[in-house]
Amino acid sequence: MKKKEFARRGFLEGFYGRPWTDAQRRDMIALLAERGMNCYAYAAKDDPYHRDEWEKLYPPEALAQLGSLAAFCREQGVDFMYCTAPGLTYEYDNPAHYRALRAKLEQVMGLGVTSFGLFFDDIPKERQSPEDHAKVAKALYKAYPGISLAVCPMVYRGTGKEEYIRRLGRALPKKIDIFWTGRNICSQEITVEEAKRFRRYTGHQPLYWDNYPVNDAEMYHEMHLGPLEGREAGLQKHCRGILFNAMEYFECSKLPLLTCADYLREPATYAPAWAWLEALNALFGGDALRMAPFAEQCMTSCLKVQNGPRMMEALEEAETRWRTGDLPGALGALKAFYAKMENCREFLAESNHPMIAELQKWIKKYNLCCEVFGLAIQLMEGKLVRGELESRMEAYNENAAVLTEFGFRAFVEKVLEVSL
Repeated sequence: MKKKEFARRGFLEGFYGRPWTDAQRRDMIALLAERGMNCYAYAAKDDPYHRDEWEKLYPPEALAQLGSLAAFCREQGVDFMYCTAPGLTYEYDNPAHYRALRAKLEQVMGLGVTSFGLFFDDIPKERQSPEDHAKVAKALYKAYPGISLAVCPMVYRGTGKEEYIRRLGRALPKKIDIFWTGRNICSQEITVEEAKRFRRYTGHQPLYWDNYPVNDAEMYHEMHLGPLEGREAGLQKHCRGILFNAMEYFECSKLPLLTCADYLREPATYAPAWAWLEALNALFGGDALRMAPFAEQCMTSCLKVQNGPRMMEALEEAETRWRTGDLPGALGALKAFYAKMENCREFLAESNHPMIAELQKWIKKYNLCCEVFGLAIQLMEGKLVRGELESRMEAYNENAAVLTEFGFRAFVEKVLEVSL
């Protein structure tokens, strides 16, 4: 018996921020198509023709670029989903607005596109009627029966029991998909039971808009380089698919999205730590081990607030030895890990890997982390007065970039406390 797969396996360019370039889109589509993804949703929030000026047709040059991208997707075996977001200004009783929406879709259909997304997310309250949203979606689907259509609702997270989404789901034909982000906008877990519940309330299996690894809005200072976690095996039997929302940071998005592709391909056997190492090797080759100490510090996200596992192993070993009176052993464990940190730091300084350029904000904080770590060792050895460590730790704390740091902070605080 053929195994059940996710019908849609893909990613969204759906973040707030500078849209990717055409070359970047092609690069990502080709990379992920090789690993089994079959859908790319074009929903660049800061493309004015997608959202703010949705009613305007694409000028010839932009339209030609969009058409070339759609053709490239077809060559790669990837479904190009064009998404439009008229909800900010759409007037539901204005025939001119409906005509403008149809004209926009027909312009893109002329490129050979048959998959569309209709978005009503992040709009003012006075425009949040499920009946209005369903009316527009049904009218478009009736007018163009050959298309596939997915609606992003105004309420796009929760249990599925919320009044708006229940009313919208019941009003939409079964063949129109509904995007859903899970319990939260950025959900730590997505489970089979949640997908079943959504269907009970709305009459639709969810099409998951998974807000990982995106890091826009209040997540701006985070860098999401960790593996996908918290997505249950068996989910493919109870949803229409999953599209993962990428980061504005194109090169950085590759690392987590490769792990997302692994999950989509084999959810039953997916192992996050192993997938992460495989992705790191795919992107950095022989330099993967040098990159790892830094990449592990960029794992704090909606999925997990954690420390880099290798740093925690070193700190826990050092604490155990220190607590039992083995200071030389504690220092040995710390110095061994510090050597890896410094090796990584040298790699970050000398590498011309394209991901490094996007990571400068976080690399600056990592450099401070290395300095503080080394000073803490010196203070433990009695080679340093505590004021210098306090000063560098203050600089570290004032840097807004987020590293997976709470275990590191506790270590430094312990060293400072003992040195009193």
